[in-house]
Amino acid sequence: MYTLTHEGENVGNSKLERGDPSIRAVSGVFNNMGGSKSLANWIKSIGGEEDEGVVFIDLNKDFSLLDEAGNVVEFSGGNLISIPDADEIYLDVTGITDEVYKTYFSEHISAMGN
Repeated sequence: MYTLTHEGENVGNSKLERGDPSIRAVSGVFNNMGGSKSLANWIKSIGGEEDEGVVFIDLNKDFSLLDEAGNVVEFSGGNLISIPDADEIYLDVTGITDEVYKTYFSEHISAMGN
């Protein structure tokens, strides 16, 4: 389980169960305490955008991704996406180095080989 923080505060977590090693990206269902509507309001309050009912924000330097031990998982981009009408939330993380991808997401690499 990976934890997303914003300015040091816990936003929620994801297993980041899907990945594409060819572009060093991972994604997954995102879980947070308040649900998709609450998260959508929070995203908009910190500068996120809304497009046809989908609320999202680009992950910038204020966001950090932590592994289960609290270590920072380096990345350079991504999005937090909330779809309140469908009660769905997703986290997409991109710009992961080869080394970090191999360390944390080796199961995605193995799945590509099968």
